Amino acid sequence: MTDIFRVRVERKLIRQANKVAEEIGTTPGEIVRMLFTQLVRQKAIPFNLSARKNDDLQDTERRNRILRELDDSEGW
Repeated sequence: MTDIFRVRVERKLIRQANKVAEEIGTTPGEIVRMLFTQLVRQKAIPFNLSARKNDDLQDTERRNRILRELDDSEGW
């Protein structure tokens, strides 16, 4: 049995991810399934996280604006 997992992602990022996934012969959905599988197996995020400078999400104001734009909790 499977469930539908919904998440909001910027359109530009989706287009870029679709292109890369196609180039490596898979789909974004399959990549998410692989990510979840490794998350469960390793009990950790399966890649390194860092606080690099010039990262859009490091800029608190920009990060908060992005999160507000993606928040659709009122529609639920």
